[in-house]
Amino acid sequence: MKGKVITMADVYKFKVVLQDVSNQIWRDIEITSVSSVAKLGYTVLSAFETSASHLFNIRFNGVRYEIMFEDDFGFEPVADPIQTKLSALKLSLGDVLEMEYDYGAGWAFSLELISVTKMERGTGNHYPYVTAGKGKGIIEDTSPLDLADIIAETDKTGKLPKVYDYIMEKEQAWDYRIFDIEYCNMFLKDEIREFQYAYEEY
Repeated sequence: MKGKVITMADVYKFKVVLQDVSNQIWRDIEITSVSSVAKLGYTVLSAFETSASHLFNIRFNGVRYEIMFEDDFGFEPVADPIQTKLSALKLSLGDVLEMEYDYGAGWAFSLELISVTKMERGTGNHYPYVTAGKGKGIIEDTSPLDLADIIAETDKTGKLPKVYDYIMEKEQAWDYRIFDIEYCNMFLKDEIREFQYAYEEY
């Protein structure tokens, strides 16, 4: 299957893994080929329970796709992920995109294209959609190394760390092993719209 060229009007399924803890935290995400590269980024940020309060970029085939702001200087030239559709990347099965979020912390994701299906007429509003997953997500304002240590300590002792919940505005026990796919999809599209507004308008 490797090397098959993808056509328009398809549904791409990506295996998205959180690097450094890829066996514990991952998602399978379906998204249409006519979606933007930026929308793929927003989908990953929502599916992994981020606050979308930091910059991110997606790299593929030597090109970095990143939303740049007027007060950003000194970066290498980048492509616009808002204006670039996924179909324009000319992806083949097995291709891997790399995504980085929160440059200070260095959260990194690998997005492998694992399947392609024709999008049925009238189903466009169904996507993006998470079809499978494992693990809760990231912890904002920490690092991948911190998360790896928390996972190892949880597995060893069963003791859950206290993590500040920005929605509830209090600390709560955090269990990396919990992933509720129905809950994830229930809020996915609303969060994507919120993230799009935050990055592109606000």
